[in-house]
Parts: sequence; C-alpha cells; structure tokens
Amino acid sequence: MRVGGRPLKHWIGTKVQSWGAKIANKNKHIVVTNPSCKLFNPFTLVVNFTVDNVDKYQVVLQGDYKKIYKEVGDNIPELTERELFLIISENKKEWFKKE
Repeated sequence: MRVGGRPLKHWIGTKVQSWGAKIANKNKHIVVTNPSCKLFNPFTLVVNFTVDNVDKYQVVLQGDYKKIYKEVGDNIPELTERELFLIISENKKEWFKKE
C-alpha cells in the first residue's frame, strides 16, 4: 500500500537541484508492508507494520474490544489485510517508530 505523497510536487522537487530535494523527500509516497495486529487486553489493539522495507512502526489503538477479545483464543483478531491498511492509513499521525 502506498500512503500519502504528491506526485507533481515530487516530480518538481527532483527536477530542481537546490531546494528541490527537500520538496521531493517531503512529497514522496510511503510504502507500507507486512501488517499484523494483536490484542494485548480487551481495550488495546496494536498494529505492527514496515515502512519502505526498512523501518518498523506500530499504531496503538485504545477502544472497547471486549467482544473480539472473548472470541479470539490466541489474541490475534481476524482482520483482513485491507482492514489493517485502512487502520494504518487513517491513523498516520499516531505512528510510533519501534527501535
């Protein structure tokens, strides 16, 4: 999945040498891969994923997941890959880089 970016500004940034590099880096697409999720308790859902095949990030969502927590035995909810990507893209401001 590609997140964000503005192709026109990225293209302009690559054509202009001096201040263009900053514009190009700011407006390039981010590639998100390998999404996975886990329920740590009935109120916390953690989604892990990789950005640009290098950096590992996670999103921690707090909510009422009691029903799902009771139904799942191994604490891994049955979310589709599309649902995981929607969660990741909607919560971009809450991404946390794992060290």
